[in-house]
Amino acid sequence: MKEYKVIPLGEILGKEYDEQKIENAFKKFSCQREIDLENFLIHKAVPYEKTNYGKTYLVIDLEKLLQDQFIVIAYFTIAQKSLDISNLSKKKKRKVLGEYPGRDSINSVPAYLIGQLGRCDDYKNIDLDGQQVLNECYHAISLAAKVVGGNLIVLECRECMYEKFYEKQGFKKLYDELNNEGLYTLYKKIDFSAYWN
Repeated sequence: MKEYKVIPLGEILGKEYDEQKIENAFKKFSCQREIDLENFLIHKAVPYEKTNYGKTYLVIDLEKLLQDQFIVIAYFTIAQKSLDISNLSKKKKRKVLGEYPGRDSINSVPAYLIGQLGRCDDYKNIDLDGQQVLNECYHAISLAAKVVGGNLIVLECRECMYEKFYEKQGFKKLYDELNNEGLYTLYKKIDFSAYWN
């Protein structure tokens, strides 16, 4: 596995690296199987970061960084979300929320959103597998969970990624139907205390 360093985008914008150098590095990120990931990083990551709506974390090739090259192996974004559960049956609410107080009568719950998660085509599973990127994402979320609580993660993905990756990672479909964008909404409850060490 490649050695890497996880760097929050907000910590380097306008500090260690100027915006142009970061954007140039983003233009080298290619993800042909999920063009939306590529487009987000190239066109939206910096403005998204500046809104403070969510945070983008960059997984940087450490060997290249030591050679003064800023190469993004992978990245992920996280944010908070109010998850609409008004259309879930009481049985499904119990499954998703467990012993959540007032569960049967509530219409929304707070959740952590994984908005983007992807690896550059220049790197393969042997260099950095998806599970490791997801673990880094869990670690970042765990820092917020330690302060404010919460254990529910949600994301949206295509059917192929659900079957190929997310189902194996313990994610389940919140609804059996696709949303308006042709994506499934997935959820997973996680005990973040394992990431606090």
